[in-house]
Amino acid sequence: MDIAPLHPNEEQRMRELLKLEVLDTEDEKALDDLTRLASELCETEISLISLVDHNRQWFKSKHGIQATETPRDLAFCAHAILQEDLFVVENAIEDDRFSDNPLVTEDPNIRFYAGSPLVTASGMPIGTLCVIDSKPKSLNEKQKMVLDVLSQQVVSQLELRLKNKYLNRLNKRSENALSILAHDLRSPFSGILGLSNMLKKKWDTLPQDKLGRMISEINQSSVKVYGIMDDLLQWCRSKSGSAYIALKPNSVSQLIQETLELLSDEIERKSICIDNTIHEDVIVMSDSSLMKAVIRNLFANAIKYSHENGQISFSVIPHPEIQNKVIVSISDHGVGIPEDKREMIFKERVSSQEDVSGQEGFGMGLSICGEFIRDQQGEIYLDLTYKDGAKIDIVLNTPDVK
Repeated sequence: MDIAPLHPNEEQRMRELLKLEVLDTEDEKALDDLTRLASELCETEISLISLVDHNRQWFKSKHGIQATETPRDLAFCAHAILQEDLFVVENAIEDDRFSDNPLVTEDPNIRFYAGSPLVTASGMPIGTLCVIDSKPKSLNEKQKMVLDVLSQQVVSQLELRLKNKYLNRLNKRSENALSILAHDLRSPFSGILGLSNMLKKKWDTLPQDKLGRMISEINQSSVKVYGIMDDLLQWCRSKSGSAYIALKPNSVSQLIQETLELLSDEIERKSICIDNTIHEDVIVMSDSSLMKAVIRNLFANAIKYSHENGQISFSVIPHPEIQNKVIVSISDHGVGIPEDKREMIFKERVSSQEDVSGQEGFGMGLSICGEFIRDQQGEIYLDLTYKDGAKIDIVLNTPDVK
């Protein structure tokens, strides 16, 4: 028995297969209809949509057989994906490659096999639409053409189901984002409106020190509103398609400086000391709008959870293990992040803990930061070795990355 070698581009082929998110999913009528139609038109007992995984062939759809998968070493389809055109075995018992294959000598007693590769838009074969019979036979030209056309329809259905899945996710996340927006904006907007009305009515009678506190509170609420709105705006922009994410060389120092200017009133109010350990300007590949949103979120959190007269540090260093990457770090000496929330903070919205003044924060920011950094081909994580508060590291590419 001949075992088919791996595809010349096996790694890329597997990436294409996994990207479709179809392995081990339930039966689907649209695909089952194509499988049954292939069997009827080619006049065979069995037909399959077979996806060739690392160590197995798994049947997304099957007609005339109960098995759901077989080892890859036994798979006729592992041979078929190495061909550009239809792969046909008219009598397996007389073919040296398959005559002693257990699928031939035992159930389902394969004699005839014809498999049309399922080729994605990138040119990678992920499996086959195949027809099988226990008797030797051949296909006429019309049947061969039908099998090829149906295999193309299978690929179209697989790609369509992935797009639908993506759109459903996006719709769900958009609905969630709008719900978060409505919830998180209510408090700062109420604060702005309430304080503004009081200023309007009592401007002439309020003491100077109270006027100053009210104006400061309006400013704080305005910064919160700006931050939430900008997060949502940038999130919607990034989700509208990767073409809108413009990775260009940007100065880390400039991005941070613009953020510090925006948050200067908050920094001054809590007498926070900013420790800048960037000794020279470092250029990274980033989308400036997304990156500003990330840096603003991280600094805003560091300020929020820092004590009065606290310190926030930021640094940029070359990655110690990977060339053409840098690590941007922002750390504080505040209350830190609870252990039960550390694993998921950059993956999904988590409930925020109270800051040092007892006010609850916004749980949306770090989740968005995670998305934004991944959209820029970077990584973001919490430094678990840092014990003095919270330290977040961002790994970004430099313009020299290949």
